[in-house]
Amino acid sequence: MELQELRGKHEGETIWVLGSGPSLNFIDPAFFADKIVVSTNFSASSIGVVPHYMFSHYHSISQKMMEHSGTVVTLGCDTVSQQAWQGEKPDNLCLVELHNYQPPGSNWNPLTSHKPGTGTLAYGSSSLHGAMHLAAHLGASHIMLAGADCGTIDGKHRVDTYPLDKVRLWELYNRHHKLMKDYLQQEYGVTTYSLNPFINLNLEGHKFDGV
Repeated sequence: MELQELRGKHEGETIWVLGSGPSLNFIDPAFFADKIVVSTNFSASSIGVVPHYMFSHYHSISQKMMEHSGTVVTLGCDTVSQQAWQGEKPDNLCLVELHNYQPPGSNWNPLTSHKPGTGTLAYGSSSLHGAMHLAAHLGASHIMLAGADCGTIDGKHRVDTYPLDKVRLWELYNRHHKLMKDYLQQEYGVTTYSLNPFINLNLEGHKFDGV
């Protein structure tokens, strides 16, 4: 499958992009049943949701998600090993080729120094950025983030059962998420919002600790 085949597939729809933050613990998975969902890595599967799409920088994660996602989108070269995809290429796999696989680094900026090339997706400090870009590529008029928290809730920094637990670069991600939002607004005219699973920003007594 080629990335171009996915262009505008959900033109004008609201697309939900799931991160791995602890706010997902407070959302009934059934909420996503009638929504177009793009998962970042294991985010959707961690709450029992089968996403329409999954984006990851990592081939090992992509291989594990083949049977748990509609379409799996990943980079042509794995972000860690820098190697091309190994083995069979299932029909639901979309490989996105990039011209430069150097780590994006703390100065990553999709508006200037790291502007995605034509026919590619953003290669940011988090796989969430590629998932957001994929949603825009699919034709989203609005992108709704869920679990893109950049902090802890009641001391938890990931949704329960999420298997990846090492990276906590909240300040970096917070800054880069905003740049990605601005890029999508500029290039696609797409608005990006985030779901608060509580009744208001007081979080119903739960404690948020962010950047």
